[in-house]
Amino acid sequence: MPMKENEAQQKRAVKQEIPAGKAESYNHVKYVVAVMSGKGGVGKSLNTGLLAAGLARRDYAVGVMDGDITGPSIPKLFGLHGPVSGGQYGILPLESRTGIKVISMNLLLEREDQPVIWRGPMVSKAIQQLWGDVMWGELDVLLIDLPPGTSDATLTIMQSLPVDGLIMVTTPQSLASLVVRKAVHMAQMVDVKISGIIENMAYFICPDTGKPHYIFGESHSGEVAEAAEAPILARIPIDPAISSLCDAGEVEAVDFKGLNELLNQFSKAIFGESSVEPEKDDQVGQQSSAMLDGADDVEQDEDLAIYSETAQKIILGRENMGSFEHPNLSGKVRGCCGDSMQIDLLIEGDMIKNACYSTDGCSATMACGGMLTRLLRGKTLAQAVELKPETLIHALGGLPKQHIHCANLAIKTMRATLERQGFVDEFSGKD
Repeated sequence: MPMKENEAQQKRAVKQEIPAGKAESYNHVKYVVAVMSGKGGVGKSLNTGLLAAGLARRDYAVGVMDGDITGPSIPKLFGLHGPVSGGQYGILPLESRTGIKVISMNLLLEREDQPVIWRGPMVSKAIQQLWGDVMWGELDVLLIDLPPGTSDATLTIMQSLPVDGLIMVTTPQSLASLVVRKAVHMAQMVDVKISGIIENMAYFICPDTGKPHYIFGESHSGEVAEAAEAPILARIPIDPAISSLCDAGEVEAVDFKGLNELLNQFSKAIFGESSVEPEKDDQVGQQSSAMLDGADDVEQDEDLAIYSETAQKIILGRENMGSFEHPNLSGKVRGCCGDSMQIDLLIEGDMIKNACYSTDGCSATMACGGMLTRLLRGKTLAQAVELKPETLIHALGGLPKQHIHCANLAIKTMRATLERQGFVDEFSGKD
């Protein structure tokens, strides 16, 4: 059969490229982190490249394994071209401009556009070879760019490789979050820890006004984070400059507001404070104390030191930020300052089971939204109605005078949400 002949030819060709070595026994990889998505086209490879480049700039020894055997894109992002060469004990990966070690099936093929027409068992075997027959040497982190979905290849990596953590990439749409939740459940079934969620293509900053526009609608990544029981590490904007650099093979040159914070959150999720080597921990600590560039939605020129430690953690951690696919109640209000907030509630009986919010506002608005939704959980509808701006400000450890109105916006949004079903009138008689 033509398919079998093609498959056999490719298998022989790759066998000629891969030396029969014992590289695995000579490698020392401290952390193996897989980057996964439920579907293709959400920016999984981009985020793998961004994390690798950012960690390399922080002096980590980084490797990237392109686990997408049939649709590899990592070499293109880094501007690398084969062939690779074999060493005494195994394949020698190529190195990027900043010293990142990279291996991909595309680097083993005669032509970059040559298709790999393999069935599941061969793909799985190739993945195991990219892990065991490559001379990774001493690495702090090996990032694995998984193929999209929940295929044999993904299962092979999760079950055969020592994966320490999984980063899940999604986009704002409800459809994307639904498919990604399938991947979340797969990871949970095979007992692989999900360390964090990255929302790609989250918003677009208009160059004329500087205002964010949510091209793909309200975010549903909160649902993914809730299902995964993992934090949202970052919301990455739509930026033509990022696409241009990646097309040119210069992912290591990509920079954008919030990238430093993504790396901080990743380091906390994967390494933990006690796991980071002292000199690297000091570097991260200095950047955190200066508040870096802030979170994706935090104004770059704003000094977060004006907020309490409680408020800072909510802002940088984006606590409870997102939306539910099927909320029992949802309300949106635009404040006097022009910022808007939406609150989604999940209700059982007269009890608020869960709450989340979204906003296009400043860091103070994020702090108020995060704290309010925290306070709402576990309260009855009657208790929720009684919450006041002063309660919120006190829980946050105070707010700067110029941001007091942000607490008013949060409470007003909550009341508008409850008012939709007459709860405000029923429990308090207020309008």
